[in-house]
Amino acid sequence: MSFISLLTLSVLWVSCGDDDETTELSAENAIVSFQFQGVSGNTGAAIDEVNLTVIDTLPANTDVKSLTPVITISDKASISPASGEAQDFTNPVVYVVTAEDGTNKVYSVIVRLKEEIIITPKSDDNEIDSFVFSEVFIRGEVEGNTVTASVPFGTTLSDMAVSIDVHEKASILPLTSQKQDFSNSVMYTVTAENGDERTYTVQVTVQPQDVGVRGVWLTNVDSNVLNSQAQIEEAVALCDELNINTIFVVTWNKALTTYPSQVAQAITGKNIDPLYAGRDPLRELIDAAHAKDIKVMAWFEYGFAAFNGSPGPILDNTPDHWKSRDVEGNIVVKNGFYWMNAFHPEVQQFMIDLVTEVVENYPDIDGVQGDDRLPACPTESGYDDYTVNKYKDEHSGQTPPVQSKNTAWLRWRADIINEFGKALYDSVKKENVNMTVAMSPSPLSFGYDEYLQDYTSWVEGDYCDVVSPQLYRRESQGIEVYRGLLSSQLNRLSVEDRPIFFPGLLLFLGGYLPSQQFIADMVQSNRKQGVQGEVYFFYTGFTDTKVQEVMKAMYPAKAIYPNL
Repeated sequence: MSFISLLTLSVLWVSCGDDDETTELSAENAIVSFQFQGVSGNTGAAIDEVNLTVIDTLPANTDVKSLTPVITISDKASISPASGEAQDFTNPVVYVVTAEDGTNKVYSVIVRLKEEIIITPKSDDNEIDSFVFSEVFIRGEVEGNTVTASVPFGTTLSDMAVSIDVHEKASILPLTSQKQDFSNSVMYTVTAENGDERTYTVQVTVQPQDVGVRGVWLTNVDSNVLNSQAQIEEAVALCDELNINTIFVVTWNKALTTYPSQVAQAITGKNIDPLYAGRDPLRELIDAAHAKDIKVMAWFEYGFAAFNGSPGPILDNTPDHWKSRDVEGNIVVKNGFYWMNAFHPEVQQFMIDLVTEVVENYPDIDGVQGDDRLPACPTESGYDDYTVNKYKDEHSGQTPPVQSKNTAWLRWRADIINEFGKALYDSVKKENVNMTVAMSPSPLSFGYDEYLQDYTSWVEGDYCDVVSPQLYRRESQGIEVYRGLLSSQLNRLSVEDRPIFFPGLLLFLGGYLPSQQFIADMVQSNRKQGVQGEVYFFYTGFTDTKVQEVMKAMYPAKAIYPNL
């Protein structure tokens, strides 16, 4: 071969070698497409090359713990994890795309789930949940397509406001903002969210005029009404405005009287509470109340309870047999009250003298009233010498049971209290046959088990003209608790005896004041049971303007005072 040929081949070889050395490798390392297999409706993920994210939104019920992606990447690039490998996408998954030249891009693959769209069918609720005549606090009773209500005698039917509760997505016509004339039936149409309509007929009846005692206790505790004649007249005027027909005024508490009393003075050395020295609040109240045709009854609040917190002037100034004794020989103290011995004839006569003194000195007073302490004595009592010996005489020398609530022992002592109650009644009637003898005991069975008060025997024995058990239930207990207690007391009385039953309602005590609706519900619960009156404890509650509103709604007209 010639030199020139060799030179040519050499140049060609060198030239070929230079071409191989200058070939460039690809730097493309992108995810071109990303889509999950087997996911219905999935159109692929959104790829963000700026933030290097791959985001796909899948149906709400997708199982993200095992998803298989199909991934397209740049030509000559590779990816890890590989396309077609199932992964758990509960959290972002990192994918690395490597170009031919070895450079990398790191992508975060994020899977989101669509919010589940729940299509809720439109409500078909077109029921009236509650119907209240809001200005008179009367609840209607909804039965089927009829709403019935009974309002107090004297209520104006021609312009009544209502409050009606229906489903939040239902509507009602006429609008509840419009007052209606309920002299005749009124139709209301409730339209459900889905358009279903239901028409209700509302019928209102008027109750007959009450024939009963509408009373209030007027005390000198947490009240200054008795402090002056002017305040007495103001209180009487308010009672008249609220159509109250009976005031039970305290005449005996704290070992003191609110009227001049020789009987009290003989024992305590004081003929009247010093706060009223030179006055006669009882006389002032009788005169003011009678001028408004309101009855007055002398309320002997403390009864046989001598004093609160200590024996007090009665037990300090009387013989030992005046003291009530428990099984250990101690003076009986219950709820802070020290008790007289209600079983002893001398103590009983003191109480009869105290009551009949009022009957004698105030012949125009309308009545007297005992309390949860008159006639009463704690069941812990009866272990004084006099009562023990009386029991022995009647039980062949046996001593009383040491268990104070032994059934026979309870009955024996309750009978003594009953006998006293009859003696007190007869003594009052002897002085004035027209005088009302009222009692306000604790409700049975509590009254019997704790204070030997068996008021059904008083009623059945005809030595109680008016009975007002203290059905003191608070709003927090609920209206059904009150209704249950009311029913339990009425069930103990015969139908013939129920007309003298006018329960005591708790209106005010310390900071407690029930709502207007709860007061109305108690009164209307009484009316549904045929009870045509009640007595409120106590007057201070009447000074609240909201209480006055509900009283005027419950008592829009005067009641007929019963023939007792």
